[in-house]
Amino acid sequence: MKKLTLTPLCLAIGMAFAVPASMAATIDFSGSNIYMKFLDGDRQVVSSSSGDTASGTDTGQWTEFELRMKATISPQVEAGVRLQSRSPSAYWTQFGGFSKEGNNNDTELKYIKLRGAYVQLTPGYSWLNTALIGSSDWGMFDPFTVGKIRYIDRDNINGFYFKGPLLGKASYEIARISRPEYLGPNFDTGYTSNVQDATYIGQIKGAVGGMKLTGSFQQTSIQTKDYADTTPLKGTDYASRSKNSVFALKAEGALSDAFDVRGAYYRSHFAIDNAQVLADWAAWGGLPSWCGGQSATTGACSWGMTPGRNVDDHAIKLDVDWGKTPIAGLSANFQYFNIGAGYVTLAGSRRETDTLLTEGSEAAWANWGNSLWLGGRANDMTQTPVIHADNAFTDFEETGSESSIGWKGFTMKLNYETSDTPMSLELTKIGYNTNWQNYGGDAATYDVGHGQGTYDVYKQYQDRSTNIAVFKASHLFPIAGGLETGFKWKRVSDSDKVNTTVAADDVDVTDNGYVFSVGKQLYNDLNTTVSYGRYTRDQKVGSNEFNTDKNILSLKASYNLTGLEIGALAQWIKGSGFPDIANPRTDFEQYRMKAYLKAIF
Repeated sequence: MKKLTLTPLCLAIGMAFAVPASMAATIDFSGSNIYMKFLDGDRQVVSSSSGDTASGTDTGQWTEFELRMKATISPQVEAGVRLQSRSPSAYWTQFGGFSKEGNNNDTELKYIKLRGAYVQLTPGYSWLNTALIGSSDWGMFDPFTVGKIRYIDRDNINGFYFKGPLLGKASYEIARISRPEYLGPNFDTGYTSNVQDATYIGQIKGAVGGMKLTGSFQQTSIQTKDYADTTPLKGTDYASRSKNSVFALKAEGALSDAFDVRGAYYRSHFAIDNAQVLADWAAWGGLPSWCGGQSATTGACSWGMTPGRNVDDHAIKLDVDWGKTPIAGLSANFQYFNIGAGYVTLAGSRRETDTLLTEGSEAAWANWGNSLWLGGRANDMTQTPVIHADNAFTDFEETGSESSIGWKGFTMKLNYETSDTPMSLELTKIGYNTNWQNYGGDAATYDVGHGQGTYDVYKQYQDRSTNIAVFKASHLFPIAGGLETGFKWKRVSDSDKVNTTVAADDVDVTDNGYVFSVGKQLYNDLNTTVSYGRYTRDQKVGSNEFNTDKNILSLKASYNLTGLEIGALAQWIKGSGFPDIANPRTDFEQYRMKAYLKAIF
């Protein structure tokens, strides 16, 4: 029996591999890795949904595995895929599947999931250079039109992409991107989602003289069931639920040996069929009572990601880099930005790309009021051109994002180096296109209560301005084998008169922060940094003052061998003040730590 069983099996395997040499594929597994994460904190809280700070976790250990495969099938055909475990709440203490909850939560089951599967063709045609079918992060486009969406699995989005030459040195790119089901009003696409919905984008690149030009147009269409269709035997009709289109024109080039310039203009159109959205809610069982605002007439709820009515608006950016100034060692960057209150890009980048030059808000106060975030974020904030920035699935030491919808102003950054001491100074002034009284008389469009910490993107009353100043310097002292020192001072002054007829609601917040750091390469493979930060927040609400200060002591270490990366950050936070201005002044303190190990093979 053994012989009869094995012989056909061996024959089948042999035939499978008996292909002509010209068709032999090479498979590259490089980039595959095992990732381990360790959180430790004195709040001792865990979450069954995800083991990260943003989901309410500061304690636990996890392991994830990623297998990357890239097959070069021929000079014209390449295919790739990732097999990724996403078990962000599969704690080591569950003993591989024996949690007290019975492992009913998908985030604990250690599934291996299909990610990033694609086939790429380079046929060599005169009209087509590249065709990609399947997964991509879509970073080849612009974050204001179609951008990277979410960093943990950015290549979950699938579609078709084609690139080729045009007349002269111009080129085209076109794509049909299957629209994720959450990219719509209220983070949904209706009671019955049309799986054929997509974002279409076309992009042309070329040059005129010394200027590089890019023009693009994208449209996202969201359809749902037409409830007026009562003839299912003849097929079910779909109705348009909402549409979003964005036109972009960009130019960049050198004005001289000293000056480089970049400019971008974007125009967005957003349309929503409010009756259709309300019909979807009715099919779900009715509009939730907590939707708030104008939701009863628009269907757009307080946690949605779009305005409540049709709106058109623009976004403008202009950058000038002065690389060769008359002063040796000095360079400068200037940026003007103006992003409309009604600018909407459903497919734009929600976290991955920093779109403005400024550092933005003081990250050390991010999520202030939540006891897990007494130390804020350990990295600077970035700005993203969507109404809801995506800060889910992140830990305290990762970069946070904030929405720049409605921002207008300018940033000037000076860079200077002398005596091996690089320094920089940023000055930013921000006004807001959302400065209005009672939504500027357009509550039906903007009364959707988009939350963003202290300030919502759309507030009923706002008369706000923000000034930011940041100074940085670093120096390597040739003592004790070399000490890397750094200093940073940051001041953010934010003033909002809110309802201009009521003095009691005026809000003024001034953040000041000083950070000193000393780092040393202890061994060839081990680097450590100790830093101390002192932060103050002076807040006035009407005639009342709420002053808070905190100190953050940080210890950071990194250890690297070929194929191995280990990092850790531990922080001790202590302060006194008002995490919640509704309560009396209190002392507070926190310990938190994150370490990770990544073996790459």
